[in-house]
Amino acid sequence: MDDLDQRLNTLITEVRQQPPNSIKWRFAMNRLLLEIQQLPGLAKSSHPDYPAALNRTLEYISLNLAKFDLNSPSVSESFLKWINSYLGWRIRDLYSPDKDAPLSLDAPIASDFGEITLLDNLPNSTLSGLDSLIENSQRKTTQRIGLELELYIEQDPEGKLKNSSSGSSVQCNCQFLSQRRVLKEPPDKIADIARELSIPYTTVNSHWKRKCEPILQKIAEDLGYKKEQSL
Repeated sequence: MDDLDQRLNTLITEVRQQPPNSIKWRFAMNRLLLEIQQLPGLAKSSHPDYPAALNRTLEYISLNLAKFDLNSPSVSESFLKWINSYLGWRIRDLYSPDKDAPLSLDAPIASDFGEITLLDNLPNSTLSGLDSLIENSQRKTTQRIGLELELYIEQDPEGKLKNSSSGSSVQCNCQFLSQRRVLKEPPDKIADIARELSIPYTTVNSHWKRKCEPILQKIAEDLGYKKEQSL
């Protein structure tokens, strides 16, 4: 088993070992989703809406990972084939005559009864039902971006957050504040953080508002977040 096979095997196994939708599951899943986006041979397209097709594919994977068979001579080849078989159809949707529609009604989605289409799931084919499905799809995309942002905060791969500290304290950096304000549930209050660091409240609050929030906003936008969405 080569390095990529071993890495994918480990990531997929970690996801399956965690209770669905738990914090550990979310982080394990997002490590896998980030790895998928770097896979050699992942289907690509120059279409401007390709990120949307990829988003839907990642959502499909997160819902259906249990269906993938790890017992394969080459996990990476089998996994890539499984991903591209779905992503390829989503890319074809982009070039269909109805490419400007928010969703493709023949797109397969997971259900308790196997794979069905969005059209199958429309209640009486009403417009309100379609609007509801569109809203649900957009919400899932936003949730995925939010999870990737959480993972970015934890790993800070480029050091953008940790290297942005207030003049009063190196510890009062954007990664530390984001971990306390974004990753914790419920989030810590600025006043409590200021007392812990022995820094004036106004200093911590100003650094969070003026420096950290804009950095997080930019990172989220790079992940696909749109300003009209709400993380």
